[in-house]
Amino acid sequence: MDCANYRGPLIAADYVTQMVPEDRRQHVRVMDIAAGTGAIGLELHKKGFTNIDALDPSEGMLKVLKETGVYNLIYQEFISQDPTTIPEGGLVIIVTGVNYLTAVEAYKDKLEPHMERLEQQGLWHKVVRTVVPNYFVEIDGVVYIYRVVSD
Repeated sequence: MDCANYRGPLIAADYVTQMVPEDRRQHVRVMDIAAGTGAIGLELHKKGFTNIDALDPSEGMLKVLKETGVYNLIYQEFISQDPTTIPEGGLVIIVTGVNYLTAVEAYKDKLEPHMERLEQQGLWHKVVRTVVPNYFVEIDGVVYIYRVVSD
């Protein structure tokens, strides 16, 4: 992947920094879902976030992610029915290509409905869902940010 043209992590980090004042960033827990190699965590860390966790099903990706040194807790799994690993008020970030929502079997007709079910169950609420043009070269991306709520 041409990382110079991959703007997803920077875009996601910019959204989160707009939501959290600088003096609160070290106190907010952030869960990076489908964290891959940890690019979002690196961008968040540059902006003052220190309580960053990661979730990704790929052992290979997580091996690279661990080398960043910015993640506290790392989970090798898919997003579950119960995102209890994020404390109340914590943020969940998911960034992906819009094309993945229809082309990747694991996401197609599954990812967005699953996230909506979690919201309907009262586990979190959507703060941001925005499509970002050219988040990777000429591919549009989608940024989701959820805030975990209490029972």
